[in-house]
Amino acid sequence: MSFQPKSALLALFVVAACDEGGNPLILNNQPLNPGAPVVTDQIPADILGDIASFEYDHDAGTLTVTGLTLDENGDPSAYARAPGLDTNGYIAFIAQDDPLDRHVTALVLESANAGAVRGGVIVTGGLANRYFGGTYYERDGGFDPAQVAGTTGLVSYAGTYVGLTNIAGDGGTLLPVPVGTDPALVPTDAAEVTGSVFLNADFSDNAVEGAVFDRELADSGLALPSIVFVAGTIDAEGYFTGAVEYDGVVGTSIGSYGGVFGGQNSESVAGGVFLGEFDGEGNPLNLESEEERGVFVLDQCGTPGANAAICDEVNPTGGF
Repeated sequence: MSFQPKSALLALFVVAACDEGGNPLILNNQPLNPGAPVVTDQIPADILGDIASFEYDHDAGTLTVTGLTLDENGDPSAYARAPGLDTNGYIAFIAQDDPLDRHVTALVLESANAGAVRGGVIVTGGLANRYFGGTYYERDGGFDPAQVAGTTGLVSYAGTYVGLTNIAGDGGTLLPVPVGTDPALVPTDAAEVTGSVFLNADFSDNAVEGAVFDRELADSGLALPSIVFVAGTIDAEGYFTGAVEYDGVVGTSIGSYGGVFGGQNSESVAGGVFLGEFDGEGNPLNLESEEERGVFVLDQCGTPGANAAICDEVNPTGGF
């Protein structure tokens, strides 16, 4: 996982990836854009990344993370709440043991509908030419496919999206380093991406597709291309995976997505995204080796927890 420092003009330089072989197209010994992503404990390995699991307690406001390399002393690690970094409705936590240690940003959310699913993205800032991170999502209870009227099982989900990148953020929560510290020793934080998500699921055909739109780098407001979730398959346990493409650029995968449906009548869904690039076809923003890890936690349109305006434009129960 390469790390990209950020300049005012976003003129970034190329560095090697974080995997064992130094190949920026390989993660966990799997191709970046495989036809069928390898799933590790129901989460594709490229999405899971460097995370083993997390425990997020919404009521207590606590987050404990297992597996992330060089995040803090001890594993699991308890992160500190950082309300000033809450982004697009997602709850922020941070970790940094001392000023010369890696800074970690975590953004997590639990579904509004009875807390049936939750998800989070956790990424370190860059240091020593590398960053670490991943996305984790989970469900309480079993899979209850949506039961709808009519002859179709098509239902919609909508909400917000957040991503964390290997571009340096604004550094607002970094611990201050001593004056005169060599730049090679100074850690950074991860820049955020925000957006909106719309997802369609067909529980009759066990298929899912969607899009992330209104995407931008949060610090700068720089617009990013929309991405689409190419039609994927929902398995017997309510998990799904698929490829990601730029909207309108057919047949060129830039990463993968995955998720899980949860709650009564599959009233919620949580999932994650890994992108091996995100600035658009032909590199229009002059970003090199940029990567993004993201998360979405959505409620089914027509349920009490769903408040996305786009839900007003769809039939929440499917059929005609």
